[in-house]
Amino acid sequence: MIKTMQKQVGGAAKQVRQAFLGLVARSAAKKLQLKGLNDEVLQDIEVIQQVGFASWIPAGAKVVILPIEGKTGRAVVVGSTGASVMVEVEEGETCIYDQFGNEFRLTESGAKLNCDLYVDGDVFDKKGSMQKIREIYDQHKHGNSPPAAPQMNVGN
Repeated sequence: MIKTMQKQVGGAAKQVRQAFLGLVARSAAKKLQLKGLNDEVLQDIEVIQQVGFASWIPAGAKVVILPIEGKTGRAVVVGSTGASVMVEVEEGETCIYDQFGNEFRLTESGAKLNCDLYVDGDVFDKKGSMQKIREIYDQHKHGNSPPAAPQMNVGN
């Protein structure tokens, strides 16, 4: 009786697909075409990412595919690695990066950015904002001289 039950449980377990690795064949923002085991093709597989983070997983990247309820047709991608641009971090570091080579790295000594920074809002430090610096610069004079030229606030 026990052997019969073990055989039935074993047979049922074989019908439940476990997590597996695949390669991105066609990339997109929300759903991917993947190449799985033995060159099987999986269409429109949803990418699950952390709230607040979104990335485009490039073609050729290795992904972890998790079949929900053990069904390949209900699979999702829960992780990725092996893209054309990969960075290495030191102990304790965190890095956000893209496939263009731009990165924002948090290190023990602070934040490091290796690209231009465009900000829609104001930029502040301990003493005040860059906007306030512009305003003070534009208004300052030396004796009877005219205000500073060129004005820093022009073009805002």
